[in-house]
This record gives sequence, structure tokens and C-alpha cells, in this order.
Amino acid sequence: MRRILSTIALVTLLLPALGCTALDNGRSATDLDDLFIRLRFAATGDEARGIELAIMRLWASSGRPEVDLLMLRGMEMAHGGDLDGALSTFDHVVDLAPSFAEGYNQRALVHAMRDEYAEALTDLRQVLLIEPRQFSALAGLGRIFLLYDRQEAALRAFEAALELDPHLDAIRDEAERLRDQLAGEPI
Repeated sequence: MRRILSTIALVTLLLPALGCTALDNGRSATDLDDLFIRLRFAATGDEARGIELAIMRLWASSGRPEVDLLMLRGMEMAHGGDLDGALSTFDHVVDLAPSFAEGYNQRALVHAMRDEYAEALTDLRQVLLIEPRQFSALAGLGRIFLLYDRQEAALRAFEAALELDPHLDAIRDEAERLRDQLAGEPI
């Protein structure tokens, strides 16, 4: 679980270096809508990965330079193993920008890396209140539900993530295993 979360954090850490810039809310909302349509109908995994990256770029931008700088610092700390510093930084991000879903998402990742799953669940739920299409938050929610032995809730979260992004192969595999398990078949 930590390895997966570290990889997600690292990818998100690299987003600013890949050209992530703040967009006005109207444009980013329109861009997100268009990207989600394209993602749903992407013909290949490579095409889907590019669209996912574009979506994550938009999600990673708060539109406020001071918040974006704190996000970068927090992600660098998390990637470097300073989870206490990262958590404190993401707490500050959430205080400064309570409607910025990615602040909660990154804090949820840090909580999960610290095995603080109840806190991670709280943050993931907040992410989904702000941005219901956050497929990585849905996937994370599903994985945490599995840790709590809540297979049906995990399956619902995975299916919701796949509805938004049908190209999440690992989540699809996990959902299939859960369906088999819930149907009484051995995994």
C-alpha cells in the first residue's frame, strides 16, 4: 500500500515540472469536462494515460501561487519520507484553500502512508465532495475499505472509479477479484 501511495505522490509531485499552470475556474471546469469525455472513449491505454495526466495537471493547480508552492513542498517532503512535515504542510494548504480538493487528496495520501486510515477516509470523502470525479480518490477509498474488510463498499468505490476512468487496469483487476469473492468464488 505504501509503495502505491508513494508512486501516486511522486507522479503528482512531478506535475508542476510537466507544465501545470493555473487556469481560471471556468476554463478548467470546461477543460475537465472535455477531458473526462475523451478519457471515457480513449482507444488505448497510452492515450488514456495522457488524458489522466492532463486531468491531474488541472487538479493540481489551485490557482493561488502560495498554495501551489506549499503543495510542491508538501509532496517533496512526503516523497523524501518527512511525513510529519508533509502532513503539517498539507494541513496549512487545507486551511488556506478549503475548497481545493487536491490539498485534501495529498493529505489523505500522507495519512495513509502513516497508517492513519480513518483520517485518510475523512480527507478522501472531502475530496469527493469537492470533486466527485476524482478517480484516484475513489480508488484510494476502495483500498482503505479493503483494509477495514468492507468488500462491498470497496467494490462500489472501485466501480465508481472505473465508471470515470475505464482504463484503471489494476482497479479493474481488483474489482473483478472482489466480485468473484462476493459471489462466493475463490479468489
